[in-house]
Formats: sequence, C-alpha cells, structure tokens
Amino acid sequence: MRLLLVEDDPELGRQMTAWMADAGHALTWLENGADAMQWLCAHSCDAAILDAGLPDMDGFALVEHLRKRGVQTPVIFLTARASVADRVRGLAAGGDDYLTKPFAAEELLARLDALRRRAAQTQAMPSLRRVGNSVLDPVRRRINRGQEVVDLQPREWTLLEVLMQHEGRIVPKQFLLEQVWDIRFDPGTNVVDAMICRLRRKLEAAGSSLRIETIRGKGYAFQKDPA
Repeated sequence: MRLLLVEDDPELGRQMTAWMADAGHALTWLENGADAMQWLCAHSCDAAILDAGLPDMDGFALVEHLRKRGVQTPVIFLTARASVADRVRGLAAGGDDYLTKPFAAEELLARLDALRRRAAQTQAMPSLRRVGNSVLDPVRRRINRGQEVVDLQPREWTLLEVLMQHEGRIVPKQFLLEQVWDIRFDPGTNVVDAMICRLRRKLEAAGSSLRIETIRGKGYAFQKDPA
C-alpha cells in the first residue's frame, strides 16, 4: 500500500517507517498538518495515518477540511485521545478508523488491511446503477443527475448504501451506528443525525429523487420518488 503518515513525534515516526517497510508498504512521513493538507491535495495514496494532535492544527479539523475539498483518501486517526466523544468526533469528521496510543504494530497493519479489503469490495461492485432519477457510481462514490454531480465521503456513501438496502423500512439509529461506524453502543451524540443532514443537503442540491425520511423516535427510512 502507498501510505501517508502525519505524526510529529520523531521516535514514533521512525518506528512506524520501519514497521511499514518491513510489511512491504511505501510510506511518506510528514510532521505537520499544513504539509499534509498540501500533499493530500496534490497526491494520491491508499490511506493516511493521521495524528489528531498535530502541532499546527487539530487533526479532526484537517480531515473535515479535506473532505469538503473532495479529498476522499481513507484516514486512520492515531491519537492518545481515548474518550468515546473523541472517537465519535473523529469518525464524524470523516475518518474511517480510530486507533489509540499506545498500540501494537500488528493491530495497525490489520486495520490497514481491512481498509484495503473494503476498497477492493467497492471497486468490485457494478460500475453504475440507476436509482430513481439518479445514477450511482460506487467506484467514485458519486451520484449523477443530468449535469449535476454529488460527491460523497466514504462514510456518507456507506450510510446511503445501508439505507437503500432497507428501502421502505425503518432503520434504527443503533443499527446505522453498527453498520456504518462499527459502534455497538449509544455514544450519546448526534453523529447519525448530523451525517443524515449532510447527505440530505447534497441530494437536495442536485435535485435527486432519493429521499431519507425521519421517523420520529424510531430512525430513518429510504424512499425514492418516481424518476
């Protein structure tokens, strides 16, 4: 895999560079958020391993900014922040996984392999399919309606896929937490509601017939208007 490491701890950076080389991965190591922002906007890689506590900016805010600019590189947060609130915030910001320090090299490598498998499954899906008045592109995680194009973050795409798999049925929030965020408890935050709102805004801005209804006190339901 081609990897980017953003970590300001020199000892950990050197150690991880050695681990990735031993595992056969190509690693680029940067030490601050500004350089990471510039690099990710100009280069592609299979995954970024990102310290949440960078010297020049908050790692969560960095990922939020990247997602807004259309950078879809999978991100594993690497941080000493171990609280549930921090883990949920990292995932809600657009991160794909979260690993707390200290950690074992074997666990990080296993999580990178899991990201690679998910990417391979996405690329193995049919390239295009029509739902309502929209064409879904699972490889680019993109929705097309005529000349309008909606780019989705990886977790937004997964959320939409889960809802579409249960079209016309109520999907509880807890089920979405398990399927989309791999969280098997109620974190007491609005991470699901916030992402549903973002997804709705993107669909509505493009005039898509794909709709997500709120079923008060129960969850959400996916519907599509006639094409």
